[in-house]
Amino acid sequence: MRASNRWDLMQSFVQVVDAGSFTLAAERLQVSKSLLSKRIAQLEHSLGTQLLVRTTRRIRPTEAGRLLFVKCERLFSDLEELEQSVTNLHAKPMGRLSVACTDVLGEQYVARAAAEMCERYPQLTINVHVTMQTVDLVADGYDIAVRYGDLSDSSLKARKVYELPHVVCASPAYFARHGVPREIEDLKEHNCLAATFEPCAVWRFKVEGKEVAFRPQGSWTSNNGSALVSAAVAGMGICRLPELYLRPHLQSGKLMPIFEDFRFDPLPVWMVYANTRHTPARVSMFIDYFRDNIDRLVAAAEGTRASL
Repeated sequence: MRASNRWDLMQSFVQVVDAGSFTLAAERLQVSKSLLSKRIAQLEHSLGTQLLVRTTRRIRPTEAGRLLFVKCERLFSDLEELEQSVTNLHAKPMGRLSVACTDVLGEQYVARAAAEMCERYPQLTINVHVTMQTVDLVADGYDIAVRYGDLSDSSLKARKVYELPHVVCASPAYFARHGVPREIEDLKEHNCLAATFEPCAVWRFKVEGKEVAFRPQGSWTSNNGSALVSAAVAGMGICRLPELYLRPHLQSGKLMPIFEDFRFDPLPVWMVYANTRHTPARVSMFIDYFRDNIDRLVAAAEGTRASL
């Protein structure tokens, strides 16, 4: 089978599954229903398996069809994004870009990337909105939002731009007064500085390859990571936060890490954006710029702190 013909067959199959109807899929592709049916039959013959189950009300994929649909949908999305990236190589972003992000990552790094992008492209205007709330991209009018961990909203496109390892730590003064916990269960006897925002509200560890979850309890809580760091440095208790917040204090010795052997997997950081056919150049170029420069921005920020 020729490669071009194979693409046509798979695109036809994806449209039929997505529409749940040969009639609707044929209208979308602007082909006849009989031609579309022949394409699906040809694809099933070439793969040697049934892909669709036809009922009186709806068409649904078989297990093989479901697997093929998921793979094809991802492939076509990646190809579309690749085409968009190549097109954007010669495009100049312009207009207004609105980005929603959280405290330190937003204040320090998204903001710096935005400033550099505006300096490079004078016709671009960027609004960086720092919030601990989860925004609705469409309803709230944002082009990009920063999300963490597992993504639940499949209606949005997403690209991973960073990873955040978490560290459990407290000040040497706190450990001198209360002792250093040796086991995760020992944390129950300590004042834990609890975050009220996800995904830091539950502390996650990996013990012998298995996840162990611990919900911290203590006399001090906050919805802000920087506030929790300040409380930990002041000796109020133990915190668990992304290393990005803590690194200068760990390096200076103001905070002392514990449970390093029990570190959980780094937290993925995503930039999500609308699932439209054509992503604006300002959106894709900002995501590319942030992803490609975040390590430099972090290093620069740490160099500035070290010189203070």
